[in-house]
Amino acid sequence: MSTSGQARHISLAVAALAATVCIGAHAEYRCDGQPLPEEKRACELAKQGPDELRRFVDRTRGIYGLYFYDYVSDADVAHWHAAGQSANPQSIAAADRDKEGAR
Repeated sequence: MSTSGQARHISLAVAALAATVCIGAHAEYRCDGQPLPEEKRACELAKQGPDELRRFVDRTRGIYGLYFYDYVSDADVAHWHAAGQSANPQSIAAADRDKEGAR
């Protein structure tokens, strides 16, 4: 393969990786509409606080494969902050990265 062909191949690979990362980072809020029973439970727990939701997501990971941010709205985060709960998005994201790395 020529040098320009290799460069083009690498550029396409980098672009594909970047697109995958961007898509994976976007959470789809699943509490609107008619959620499945496990999603409904996750939505209820999100109203109670991040710790309750995190425990449920972690405990049922092998069964449902839920993603924490799919059940968190801006209103939930505001409520958590007002209640003084640990809703720091950076710390939540770090916990997600730690859990993903542990798999």
